[in-house]
Amino acid sequence: MNIKSNQKSQFNYEEWISRLFQYIKTAQHIFIGFTQAIKIQIKRGFFEIWNEIGPFASKLSVMDFFFAGINIIAGLLGIIFMITGMGLLSYQSLLWLQTGVWIEYPLLAIFNFLFENTALQQWIISPESWFGMQKLILWFLESIPITLALIVPGISIAFSASVIFFIALFLRFYQLKKI
Repeated sequence: MNIKSNQKSQFNYEEWISRLFQYIKTAQHIFIGFTQAIKIQIKRGFFEIWNEIGPFASKLSVMDFFFAGINIIAGLLGIIFMITGMGLLSYQSLLWLQTGVWIEYPLLAIFNFLFENTALQQWIISPESWFGMQKLILWFLESIPITLALIVPGISIAFSASVIFFIALFLRFYQLKKI
C-alpha cells in the first residue's frame, strides 16, 4: 500500500513540460498580437501628427531645426547613459546568478581610470590639506555604484530633453498656427 501511494505522488515531467510549451506558445501569440496592435496605433498616431504638423514644417526656420537637433542629441545621450547603466547592472546580476557573489563597481574605479597619475588622484590618495573634503569625496566615490551614477542622470537627461522638446514643439506649432 505504501508503494502505490509513492507511485501516485510522483511528478509527471512530460505533462509539465508539454503544459509549459503550451503556455509559451500562448504567450508568443499574445505578444505577437500586442506588437501588431501597437505598430498599427503608432502608425495611425504618426499619420495624424504629420497631417496636423505637415503644413507648418515648411514655415520652420533653420534655428528651429538646429535647436531641435541639439535637444534630440541630448536626449539620446541620456538614453545611452541609461542603457549603459542598465547593461552594467544586468551584467552584475548575471554574474551574481552564476557565482552568488555580488561584484561591486563603485565610482572610485571610474575616477581612478580617468584621473590616473594626476594631482587630483594624488590628493585623494594622500591629502595634505582639506582633509574633511577628501573624506567626503572619497566616501562619495566609494559608496555610489556606477550603475546608479549612469541610470539616474540618464533618465533625468532623457526625460528633461523630451519634455523641453515637446514644449518647444507645441509653442512653435501654436505660434505658426496664428500666422
